[in-house]
Amino acid sequence: MAERTDVPASTDAPDGVPTGGSDPSAPTTPAADPAAAESADPPAPPRKRNSGRLRKWWARLVVLLMIAAAVFIGLQIARTQDARDAALDLGTVTLTSQPIPVETALPGPITTVDVVAGQRVTAGQRLGQIEVTTTDSNGDPVTKLQPLTAPRAGIVVDDPMTVGSTLTPGVSFVELYDPAALRLEADVPLTYLPQLAPGMSADLTAEGMDQHVKALVKRVVPRVGDDQTTVRKDRLKLVLVPADPKQVARLVPGLRFTGSVDTRTGNSHEQRSIYVG
Repeated sequence: MAERTDVPASTDAPDGVPTGGSDPSAPTTPAADPAAAESADPPAPPRKRNSGRLRKWWARLVVLLMIAAAVFIGLQIARTQDARDAALDLGTVTLTSQPIPVETALPGPITTVDVVAGQRVTAGQRLGQIEVTTTDSNGDPVTKLQPLTAPRAGIVVDDPMTVGSTLTPGVSFVELYDPAALRLEADVPLTYLPQLAPGMSADLTAEGMDQHVKALVKRVVPRVGDDQTTVRKDRLKLVLVPADPKQVARLVPGLRFTGSVDTRTGNSHEQRSIYVG
């Protein structure tokens, strides 16, 4: 009996034919096909869950905003209270002026009136005329016309005396006022004196005026009683000047305001010099 010899399978195989008895028709797996592995979509990354963290930060922000709002409101209330405590009520404040009288040294009847109330005049301008009687060197009476002129520039306060009236020395034919020299006066308690100082700011309002008038404390003087001779020991006259004279230049003396003085302003070191006794 002839001996059987097993012939080993050839290790050489045509290109594309797998060895080891594998089936060429068997499907390839993705791991075995690099091209297919590269063409496949990568898996989506896991979604981050930050909603809880955002809610925490939002809650913290809301708390911080509430705290900031509370602090702001508290500061505003404190400032308002401080302003109220520092304000001295002035009551009624009257716009006044130093009168400029137009007078004569000689008596005589008024023959001419050339101005009206509220008219602006210049220094030396003729305002009216009177007839005066003098004597000549022989002692004979001499009648002549004498003009009445404005001693300073200003505005006529009220209607002058009428034609035919007799003007005598010491009596004003008419009064003027300087609109650049207006001031404000208030009647205040004596207890205000330690709290007042020159330069303190006052805020004033008047009925019918849209804008506020800013004024500065100038001095206080003794207040005269109703009899114009007795000094009142419990009251003072507070004198203020407009911070901007243009604000009151077109206003009429006698106009009344209300307002208050802010004691936080001005120079407290000058309190001693505010009182004029």
